[in-house]
Amino acid sequence: MLGAAAGVLTSAGWLLITGGAGFGATLLTILALVGLGTVGGAAGGWFWARRTPPMLPHYREQHLRLRQMAQQIRSNLQQMTGVKGAYPELDEILAKDADLRRKATQLRLQIERQARRGLSWQDHLSAALNALREGALGSLNRAEWTWRAYRAKLEREVNALGRKLEQNHDAVMENTLQRAYRQKARELASFRNLERTLQTLENESVMITASVENLLMETIRLSAAPRSAAPRTDALLEPLREQIRAYEQAIDEIYRTPPQETGDETLHLQR
Repeated sequence: MLGAAAGVLTSAGWLLITGGAGFGATLLTILALVGLGTVGGAAGGWFWARRTPPMLPHYREQHLRLRQMAQQIRSNLQQMTGVKGAYPELDEILAKDADLRRKATQLRLQIERQARRGLSWQDHLSAALNALREGALGSLNRAEWTWRAYRAKLEREVNALGRKLEQNHDAVMENTLQRAYRQKARELASFRNLERTLQTLENESVMITASVENLLMETIRLSAAPRSAAPRTDALLEPLREQIRAYEQAIDEIYRTPPQETGDETLHLQR
């Protein structure tokens, strides 16, 4: 539709510039421009629908590997059945995986922005000392470092406020300390909720990858067997359908859980 609209506008511009022409030439020009615009728009829409959505590099690498496995599964199924089928389950599972990794990218970047804003150089120093004691100083990348340091900071602050509440004997300070403790505890709970949500998204991607890998191995094994001995394609693709249903259930559970506020940050995931 957008391509056809562009063709109409181009036709109108052509008529304005040329001042009009014979009826036949004008009609043919308009039809040609609208037709070219429609074809171009359809082609653009086709490529847009099959593009890889924005995601972090390691997510993109894993998703492209999944696409390669799906293509190999198509070839194996065609070899087994002798029919070039559409296999919409493969297209759907790839779309679900891309959506999971897009959501995980959004959430991971949100967590990292939130963590960077809340850290001081003292927090980084404290995290470095803890990592040095645990022997994990050289195994953390920048994102993991920021994430770990921010979680440790929130835990320290909650524990410090809790100790102050226990040791406090001033009735005037009691309400102030309680409000500060509850606010900081909400921040920590919200941050942990973001972590759990991200872990759920990544776990679903791992399960999708495992399902596709299992199907690939099964089709490789069966493609070498006689065609009459191969099971029905529907039976082979049923694990993918189950995984798609599991994906829908996991996403519904994420959105059914009300997001918790952390300062001015909330959990933002686009369906």
